[in-house]
Amino acid sequence: MMGRCWFQGKSVDKCVIIYETNTGNILHTLSQHTRYVTTCAFAPCSLFLATGSMDKTVHIWKLDNKQPCAGNTIENDSKIRTAENWSEDDVSAWLCAQGFAELVGLFKANNIDGKELVNLTRESLIHELKIESLGLRSKILQKIEELRMKMVSVSVAVPDEFLCPITRELMKDPVIAADGYSYEKEAMENWISNNRRSSPMTNLPLPSLVLTPNRTLKMAISRWLETQQKQGETTLL
Repeated sequence: MMGRCWFQGKSVDKCVIIYETNTGNILHTLSQHTRYVTTCAFAPCSLFLATGSMDKTVHIWKLDNKQPCAGNTIENDSKIRTAENWSEDDVSAWLCAQGFAELVGLFKANNIDGKELVNLTRESLIHELKIESLGLRSKILQKIEELRMKMVSVSVAVPDEFLCPITRELMKDPVIAADGYSYEKEAMENWISNNRRSSPMTNLPLPSLVLTPNRTLKMAISRWLETQQKQGETTLL
């Protein structure tokens, strides 16, 4: 049971079915196992489901967030603001939310709490956590940097021009669209890929889908972040 959702492992057809509790409607049917499903478990505070089967496999599913299950998540502003004070369980929930569920055991074994998390470096991932994959290390560091940026954005008043109009989050890779407005690159690419050909700001048709890097804005955001970091360090001292 997870908020408004509940699941059923079906022993006959090797499927897992997730229902909406209020209506009884089927939200998801998961059918990758080749033998009977024997166990199911939702991750705490995120839309991940683990299923185990007699076929000797465990699958981790990321469920469609368009079918929300009620409950608090690790991504709300109050949680992000106090990320340095996260418990090991909070870090585990964050890992699951970022798609790193397979690292939960490793981080717990090394007692990684919030303070340890936000201070992880490439060297600590290599030498302390023994993560050999360069690609995985890069992804982890990217997510940690995004978390740090969010911590700053929810702790101080961020200039409105530094926020993506789509996500309302601090931009890290701003681009200029044909409507003259700047957006986070990934957010605008997702906007366009969903067959949207109109401006998120004006709702008028975009004359072009070309996105141009806004290097001036990116430099301004970087300088602002450095200033905020120095002020934070001064406050701590």
